[in-house]
Amino acid sequence: MPTNDINDTSQILNAQISALRGQNFNAGENGEVSESNFPYVIFQLFENKFAVNCKYVLSIEQVAETTEIVNNAAREIRGISYYKNEPISIFDMRQLLGLTSKEEYIGSIVNLPQRIRDHEAYAQTLKDCVHSGAPFELTTDPHKCAFGKWFYAHKNEGSTSIEIRNEMTRIEPLHAKFHETAKTVRDCIGRGRLDEAAKHLEEVEKLRDITVGELNMLNELMYKNVKELNIILQLKDKKIGLIVDNAESVEDIDEIQNLPPSVATTNYIKRLGLSKRERNIIFILEAAEFNKH
Repeated sequence: MPTNDINDTSQILNAQISALRGQNFNAGENGEVSESNFPYVIFQLFENKFAVNCKYVLSIEQVAETTEIVNNAAREIRGISYYKNEPISIFDMRQLLGLTSKEEYIGSIVNLPQRIRDHEAYAQTLKDCVHSGAPFELTTDPHKCAFGKWFYAHKNEGSTSIEIRNEMTRIEPLHAKFHETAKTVRDCIGRGRLDEAAKHLEEVEKLRDITVGELNMLNELMYKNVKELNIILQLKDKKIGLIVDNAESVEDIDEIQNLPPSVATTNYIKRLGLSKRERNIIFILEAAEFNKH
């Protein structure tokens, strides 16, 4: 998500949150206003959507510089930062919930440098088969190579920046043509037409070089576009910050229910529900649990 998109979204959500906090809600017998009076801020971590009740949300900010805590045993606490001149603890929600960081995801799961090596080795294997007449047995389906499996599972992700979506749009036909032409070479080899296969191989190698260049560009853009947001919460007697991938909306959640005990592996996530707009599954963050730190 480009910086301008983050700013625009944050401003809209902060205006909604501010309006909510300006309303007068009736307090219950314990003197507190119930969460049921408030909608939720929907935010994203990796491919999952979560929510925190607006009762606790002060603001959504860009992530400021944090100072590490000496001898910090809690890995989920990234450090200390300032909110309106007040030092607050900053929690890394990916660490808290056992998810990989964005950088680790790009480097180890997507791993575009390895995908580049895969396609270079693929073209070399095809070339060897043309020279030897041996059958080419690697997949020619662009959806089934390691890059294709990741690409088609993630190309329509809503949290992807415009820059990355544009680059993926450029890559898709090139990558498909690369495998399509490899299929033509494979079929020529199978029919014993090696001279014809060699001619088509030249196009495969040109497409390889172009595709590799675009994959390098995509890799650079993915690291460049690592963005985070800080959701500032007001708890009973303190403020904290939650580092998330992005914040999407302020809305109500329907059909809230407890997670099965076998699934509820953390006290921070005990319930789920459905977003009112898109009917997506939303995991609900238990803000009160942060009072225990």
